[in-house]
Amino acid sequence: MIQGYNGLAAADGKNQVIVAASAYGSAAEGLYFPEMVDKIATNMKEITGNEEPLKKAIILADTAYFSEENLQEAKQRNVEVIIPDQRFRQRDEQLTGGVHRKGNERFDARDFKYIKNDDTYICPNGKRLEYKSSAILNTNRGRKYESKTRDCRGCPWFEKCIRSHSKKKNTRTLYIPILQYEENLSQKMRDKIDNPKYKKIYSRRMQIIEPVFADITYCKGISRFTMRSKVKVDIQWLLYCIVHNIGKCCMAERVKYAV
Repeated sequence: MIQGYNGLAAADGKNQVIVAASAYGSAAEGLYFPEMVDKIATNMKEITGNEEPLKKAIILADTAYFSEENLQEAKQRNVEVIIPDQRFRQRDEQLTGGVHRKGNERFDARDFKYIKNDDTYICPNGKRLEYKSSAILNTNRGRKYESKTRDCRGCPWFEKCIRSHSKKKNTRTLYIPILQYEENLSQKMRDKIDNPKYKKIYSRRMQIIEPVFADITYCKGISRFTMRSKVKVDIQWLLYCIVHNIGKCCMAERVKYAV
């Protein structure tokens, strides 16, 4: 018996009407991305009668859904998505307080040169990072490379290379994903979210979906599920979403006929 469940929901960008929803009982919500995309497509097809309802749409999802598998699934379905990686905020030109980050970005894998013959990486300071083991990071399988303590201690690039909470370790670690597909969509998505055009589009995600969850949990007082088993919890969550949609539809009608 799974004692804890969470609710997933997707809403349209204009009216905040929920177009797909599901309850899940695992910690990793990103695993349900393909299922949610299929539900959105099925429901919108039934509503609009359009055989390709997502052809000109853009699906926005938070960093929990970022993975090569999900991006490949979206490509197979011919759906455009914007799903930022977990570090996209750190690459932003400005911090929350307005302090410019340009020139202070932390080194990432693109700043390290790969030496195929030795299976090592060379850091910006000319030191080697040797292969240590295989690893799994953010559901992606990859290879772990690590520098030597003596090479990092006293390095002029230390602050730009090693996280502050890792200073005691004094080593830099690289996680290089093993490409299972012909095209590396993860890197393309990183470049895409760094583009001001798509960054502006993605900024709407919070305005679209967060008020939906706030309306259900805070305004309607539904802060927890009261049922057990996936089937019953799923029904309860769908009923909550229906109540939310009824309120949105009634509000639209009031605005339509307001004098």
